Amino acid sequence: MQTKQYSIKLNKKHEADTVKKQCKMCGKVTVFTDTTIRRHNANGKNIYQFAIYKCPKNHSWNKKLDIYKSFTNHVDPATLVPSEFELIEEGEKISLSVSGSESYEINITGAEGNFRIDRTLADHIEGWGRTEIAQKIKNGHILLNNCLTKPSHKLALHDRISITINE
Repeated sequence: MQTKQYSIKLNKKHEADTVKKQCKMCGKVTVFTDTTIRRHNANGKNIYQFAIYKCPKNHSWNKKLDIYKSFTNHVDPATLVPSEFELIEEGEKISLSVSGSESYEINITGAEGNFRIDRTLADHIEGWGRTEIAQKIKNGHILLNNCLTKPSHKLALHDRISITINE
């Protein structure tokens, strides 16, 4: 059985928004604008992502966006060679063959934001819906890092999605 390999870089689109709140430096309620700059802090097992907001007087406020688990042991850095994988561009869909016994591997080479495995696969695989993908995950035809998972599992950098198609 031949395995086709793909890679995806997941990026959340940032849009500048505003928040009205008390500025501790100005001493009054003011409008903070999102600079679309993101900051990450590591603390033990977790990585925190913050959005940096600025008031009109250039004072900053950091809004906590998300908490990620730190780098896990399931990835051997020696096995990560991005040139081996066919890159799936944003908005591009791949077509998976349903004839015979095929296997596919999708490697996450970048993950900025929250991305569920079922929604990501539905966005990138032609003709597959989230319900069908969720069923394949529950049946063990779709594995994350060679382990069973839930359709709602959030993807992280260096995750490996294995898809097997059996007639």
